Amino acid sequence: MVFVITYDLITPNDRPEDYTRVIAAVKDGFGTWCHLQKSVWLVDSALSASEIREYLKPNLRGEDALFVARLQGNWASWAFGQRRNQWLADRSF
Repeated sequence: MVFVITYDLITPNDRPEDYTRVIAAVKDGFGTWCHLQKSVWLVDSALSASEIREYLKPNLRGEDALFVARLQGNWASWAFGQRRNQWLADRSF
């Protein structure tokens, strides 16, 4: 299953090391991932959205926000580049 993960790190928790910590959790926690935009990731995981949220929560601080949702296969993109589009095309939704 493919999930979208998006987060907003709120000052003072938006320093480079804060982003590095959250990004490492996304990369290490899920076998296959695609970095779409600064704070938007796709992951291919057998976990549920709630399980993904719980896995990532320890890496967030204070008022940081997190959203996780399962994608159902109806997607479109523009100016995302071949690599990202291919990652999506290769997934089974």
